[in-house]
Amino acid sequence: MPTPAERKALVFFGAIALLGVGVRVERARRPAPQATVAERAALQRQIARVDSARRENRTGKRRTPRSADTLSPPRHPRVISTAPRTSHSADPVDVDRANAAELERLPRIGPKLAAMIVADREKEGPFGSLKGLERVRGIGPAMARQLDTLVKFSGVPLPLRLAPAR
Repeated sequence: MPTPAERKALVFFGAIALLGVGVRVERARRPAPQATVAERAALQRQIARVDSARRENRTGKRRTPRSADTLSPPRHPRVISTAPRTSHSADPVDVDRANAAELERLPRIGPKLAAMIVADREKEGPFGSLKGLERVRGIGPAMARQLDTLVKFSGVPLPLRLAPAR
């Protein structure tokens, strides 16, 4: 037999459950709100982008955006780069051999960071992997993940015991 406090708790939880059922029934009776024409157009553009990305992943080729996609506003209007950036080609940049100008084409790598990468590679030897590239000041795990599909490494990094001292 439950105590009086337990009975009160059971009645309380039962009332909450009934209230939840009532809310669900009332919401089910109401008609769903209709999307506006602008919201439908935005949804169609988003669906087209997703479909385009899926096709790109299957074929490995980048497709040109539709005219509706080019009319949408930029995601981050405050971040506007004046540096000439070329589109990323299918061939990744070989960080162990690329010069500063080639490295600048990568996202988030400007002239200063590109020069630091080249200087570090000349001093310490090839990077060999993304983890090796992280030894450059200014390149952390987040940037390395962003560059993962855009770079490759042809050199073999020196073992730690043979690497020149800093």
